[in-house]
Amino acid sequence: MTSKAIGMATGIIGLAAIAAWLGLAHSCDPQSGEPVIGGQVQISPALANQVRPTDVLFVIVRRPGGPRPIAAKRIDQPVFPVPFEITNADVMVQGSELRGMVDVVARLDRDGQAGPAQPGDIEGRYAKNPTLPGGRNLEIILDSVKQ
Repeated sequence: MTSKAIGMATGIIGLAAIAAWLGLAHSCDPQSGEPVIGGQVQISPALANQVRPTDVLFVIVRRPGGPRPIAAKRIDQPVFPVPFEITNADVMVQGSELRGMVDVVARLDRDGQAGPAQPGDIEGRYAKNPTLPGGRNLEIILDSVKQ
């Protein structure tokens, strides 16, 4: 039984090491100790001519498969590429915090209203979703138009 437990522990440690090496294992900003998700949002060159001065960029963090955002950042009049940083200050429900596995998505919103995407909005997602807070180099490319 002891050798089996040691083997399982070694396997778990190995998986954690691989996840960290691939950039999948984050938790907190090493400098501040605060959970953070940061990076930049770009727009696909094929859609760049569709950006309007009145558009609003939302960067949204939600639980995988979850309908409601945990946190969101609103960026008015975005000029691409747009850097972003989401912390616990951007959490939408008091008492919640950035932790655990999350999906990070972005939406260039035509009407500037928070809520579900509407036809004409341009969307993109972090390619390595789900991820953990702590990443500062996430890249999201807006590449699909909501029908």
